[in-house]
Order: sequence, then C-alpha cells, then structure tokens
Amino acid sequence: MTFTQELAQALRHQRILMKHRPDRLRMRLIIMAVWMLGFGFFFASIYGLQHGRLGTAAWWRSTVPGHMLVSACVTACFFFAFRGFERLAPQHWLDTINSWRDWRAGLFYSGTAMLCSVTGLVIGLAAVDAVWSMPGWYRALARPAFWGEFVAISLLISLVLGLRYRARWKQERLQARVTEAQLRLLQGQIEPHFLFNTLANVQSLIDFDPPRAKLMLERFTDYLRASLGQLRGESTTLAQEFAMLESYLGLMQLRMGERLRMRLVLPPELAGVALPPLLIQPLVENAVHHGLEPKIDGGEITISAQRDAQGLCISVADDGQGLDAPRRRPGNGVALDNIRARLAARWGATATLTLAPRDGGGTLALIRIPHTN
Repeated sequence: MTFTQELAQALRHQRILMKHRPDRLRMRLIIMAVWMLGFGFFFASIYGLQHGRLGTAAWWRSTVPGHMLVSACVTACFFFAFRGFERLAPQHWLDTINSWRDWRAGLFYSGTAMLCSVTGLVIGLAAVDAVWSMPGWYRALARPAFWGEFVAISLLISLVLGLRYRARWKQERLQARVTEAQLRLLQGQIEPHFLFNTLANVQSLIDFDPPRAKLMLERFTDYLRASLGQLRGESTTLAQEFAMLESYLGLMQLRMGERLRMRLVLPPELAGVALPPLLIQPLVENAVHHGLEPKIDGGEITISAQRDAQGLCISVADDGQGLDAPRRRPGNGVALDNIRARLAARWGATATLTLAPRDGGGTLALIRIPHTN
C-alpha cells in the first residue's frame, strides 16, 4: 500500500468509532498535525486581518505561535476525548453511533466537537498567557463578542461538515446498492451450476437407485424453496438462511452418506436477525468441497450463530483438511471477496470475515457483524 493510499484509508477510518485502530501511529500523527496547522493558520489569519497585522513580523512572532499552541491544545482535546470514549464505551454503543445517518449523528459529533473545542480553547489561552505573559489572550475569555464569534464559527463549520457527510452518506448508500445488485447478479450466475449438477446426479440415480433419487429430488425441492425465495429479496433472516443451509447439507449427505455429519446451532432469539441473502452458503460450500469431501472418512461441519460483546458472530467450522490443503477447484478467493464486499456494502468496515485454522484441525470461518436488531 502506497503512502497516499494508507493516508486515505486512515482518513476514512477517522469517520468511524473503533476500539482498535488498524492504522499506523505515524498516519494518525500526520492527520493530527494537518488539522493543527490548518486550524492554527486559519484563525491566525483571521486575527491578522482583523487587526491589520497579517504577514508582519509581529504576526509571525506572536500571533502565529500563539494560535498554533491553542490549536495544538484543541487537537489534543479532540484526540483524548474521542479515543477515551472509544476505549471506555461498550462496543454496542460504538456500533449504534456508527449506524446513525440522521440528526442524531450531527448532534453527537457537533456537540462533542464544541465541548472539545471549548476545553482546548480555555487550556490553550491559559498556556499562551503563561508562556508569553500576554493577559490579553486570557481576558478574551471574558468578552461576550469573543464567544459569539466562537459559536458562529463553530456552527458554520458544523453545518459545512454536516452537509458534506450527508452528501457522502448518500453516495455511499447508492454505491452500496449498486454493489449489492452486482453481487446478487454474480450469485445468480453461480447458482445454476449447482442446480444443473444436482439434476445430473438425480438423473444418474434414477436407473439404479430410484428410492435414493426420489429422496434427493425431495431434498432438492426443499433447497429450491428455501434458496430461490431469498434471491428475490434484498435481505433474509438467520432462520431462513439456516433452513436453506440444512436443505443444502441434506443434499450433500445423500451424495457423501455417513462421511458428512452436520450440526446447526441457532438460538431462538437470533432467528429474526436480518442479513443479506446467501451470505453463509459459500463458506459452507467451501467447507464441504475443499475440507470434508476430499477426506476418506469425511468429517463434521458446525454452523452456529451467537451474540457477544462485539455484536453478531456467525461461524462455520469443519474438521477437514484445513487451509493448507490443495484446492480441488478454483474460485475460493472470489467467493470470499464476494462475502467481504457484501458485508462492507451493508455495514461498512465494522463487519468482517476471517478464516483461521481450527483447533484440532480443519478450518474456522468467522463472520462478525456489529450490533443489529
């Protein structure tokens, strides 16, 4: 990742409350320095214009350093206030605030920003008075006109930033819809391959094992009833997703027999949780085709959902060959990228998909989604 890309990513992360920041400290310090220098020179320039001192030696000698010190105190207050809130607040608070896309987000960020600005301003003016022995800075706090200017500038900045973030949010919503439509189209293109293969298996069984062919056709019908309905909607529920996965694994059991064992764990209170359709199935397909089916004795797949301090956790665990085993067919990475893109389109950077070796052998795929109803 280039410096520009890393800096752009760090700037995007500034808009999200996160307990654990993935950006390097250097990037965060650069952003803080840019904010400090920008606000310092901005207000120093306004002060210089008001008093006819802009660009003079006195302006560079006293006004600019003083405003930089105040700006540094304000920037430090912003950093410690928001970082302290991120560290101390429960995760579900952060997820709730990140999900706001209306007046509540503007009220929270504007109110917090003004409080940080006032605190930093008082500390900064006191520091300027102590360093330069200039009581004029300190007396500014007692002037109503000073606070009137402060409130006016703060409201103007809040309005501009609010309009900017609202426009960006609308753009992100539009992009998320486009991405979701593209991914659903891709899913619709992939799905027929599985359907045709299943029909071919049924056709081959009709001649020498009619009862098994009939059972497979019944399971296939159950799977179609569960999955095709989801493809037509923008979202589904965990209960519907698990029902579809149970039908799919039932089909796989007819092909693999006792070599495939399955366990699905869905607490009743999570049955109605909404999520994008067919989000978990690619992970289950990978577990079966790449992990369990190549093993002589097969294995077990466990699909579970639970809530924890970080939100909703969906896991697909198998005791198959593991991540280091050779792949029987290409496309595994495409399926995983598909899932990550759909998660990002719905929940942003707070939703993740990770793959890791499972304790005791096999693979553990973990989807984490922020707190949702």
